Order: sequence, then C-alpha cells, then structure tokens
Amino acid sequence: MCLSDGSLEGMGSPSVWVDGAVALVLGAATAALVFWLGWRVLFAGDNFGSPGPRTARAARRAAWISGGVMAVAGSGLLGLRLWIAAAVHLLLAGSATVLFTGIAVEHR
Repeated sequence: MCLSDGSLEGMGSPSVWVDGAVALVLGAATAALVFWLGWRVLFAGDNFGSPGPRTARAARRAAWISGGVMAVAGSGLLGLRLWIAAAVHLLLAGSATVLFTGIAVEHR
C-alpha cells in the first residue's frame, strides 16, 4: 500500500509464475488476433498477391487495431508490473503493427 510519503514500498511485483501464466495466455490471445487480422488482410477481396485498394484498406485497419491493442494492453500490463507478459505482448502486437503497416504501404 502507499505509505504516508507516497512511496509504493509495500506493493511488490507479482510472482514470476503469475507473470509467466499471464504472458502465456495473453500471448496466445494476441497471436490469435494477429492471425485473424492477417487472414482478413490476405483475403480482403483482391486477387491473391496482387496490389489493390481493398488489401491496403484492410491492412491499414489491421495496423490500427493491433496498434491500439498494443498500446492499451501493454500499458495496462506495465502498470500492473507484469514485465514478462508486457514484453511478450508488446513484441507480438508491435511486430504485427509494423507488418500490417508495411502491407498497407506496399499495396497502396
């Protein structure tokens, strides 16, 4: 709890086991989201592998979604001091954001 001087000495970090379990569960959920968004971008309506506005629009939408998920969930995990889970989540969602942004730029 907070002491009278405003420090957080009484609040410790969660155990490594809790952090690892959250990282495993949230990592699987983030991977499933990235797979689903990638599926939507891949089959957005344009011919497979050809540049088109539908693919670019779907990739931009996927980049915004994965970027928002990265920011909200990542900052929440860091606020809860779940360092391992935050690092895994930020790595997965951040790399998906970069991937989808690159697809959107390429197919513009």
